[in-house]
Amino acid sequence: MPTPSTPILIPRRFAIRLLHEAQIATEPFLSLVVADDGENSVPNGWMPLVAGASIADAQTMLATHGKRIWALYRHRPELPNPPLAEDFADHPEHLRLTASLAIKGVLQLRGWWSLDGAIVEQELDVEA
Repeated sequence: MPTPSTPILIPRRFAIRLLHEAQIATEPFLSLVVADDGENSVPNGWMPLVAGASIADAQTMLATHGKRIWALYRHRPELPNPPLAEDFADHPEHLRLTASLAIKGVLQLRGWWSLDGAIVEQELDVEA
């Protein structure tokens, strides 16, 4: 797991697509599993985590396609930007992503870890 002080690189087009998913979401709660191709690779796909599906189900499905969970992306426009402690109850080892309007109304992607029970922001670096 990277340390929060070491930025994680995300391809610009991919970050824009994730933010777009938050903009067009019709449900009050958007939950996606973000995937990559393995250790030290960048995120390159996602799948919705539909009601009743577990993170373990998503891991199994991704593995059949040679992918793994890179992060969990949750967007709740009515709640504060950082994930809640309960968001880390299941698989706390995974990075959590949120879409935020916290800085002057500009939509941005933010990352979070659960470290020793504290929710810590992860710096994300969007590739130019």
